[in-house]
Amino acid sequence: MEVNPGTSAKTSRPTGRGRFIVVFLLVVGGYFGLSSLDWVDRHLVLPVLEVSAAGASWLLNLMGVATHADGVLVKGPEFSVAVRSGCDPLAPTALMSGAMLGFPSSWRKRLLGVVGGAVLLFCLNLVRVATLYLTGRVHSSWFYSLHQEWWPAAFIVIALLLWWAWLNWVQQPERTSRG
Repeated sequence: MEVNPGTSAKTSRPTGRGRFIVVFLLVVGGYFGLSSLDWVDRHLVLPVLEVSAAGASWLLNLMGVATHADGVLVKGPEFSVAVRSGCDPLAPTALMSGAMLGFPSSWRKRLLGVVGGAVLLFCLNLVRVATLYLTGRVHSSWFYSLHQEWWPAAFIVIALLLWWAWLNWVQQPERTSRG
């Protein structure tokens, strides 16, 4: 067997941009693949939807709007809104997480970014559901546009902005303390 100089017998792993693309596609594709399974829908997506409805109802009550959560429904005396699949922060979180996990950085910084970003996106989703409830109650003609166009676009932009902010954070030179 002849071995050429500069070649290796072991398989090469993608580096740089290739690694980023592979990890990003695996995370995002994995999320969409797994979320299409009934078991994942019942045991991950549905609980997130129910917690989102409960959290949005709590937020509305905090603002003085009497509502209660019933499963995935946010109910009030004049209006109710159902939190369905796609009205959750999971897809934007997968998008942001794929980008963070694919970028070369320490695992500590990657995990801090993913967890911190997921918490922010989840909290923002509570605001989204609450505003959809209020919009449907007060200006029902605006509900469809806000629900189908503005909030989904905003979530994608916000997920990308969170990634951009995280990139700026991880690429800052390490500050050493002088004693």
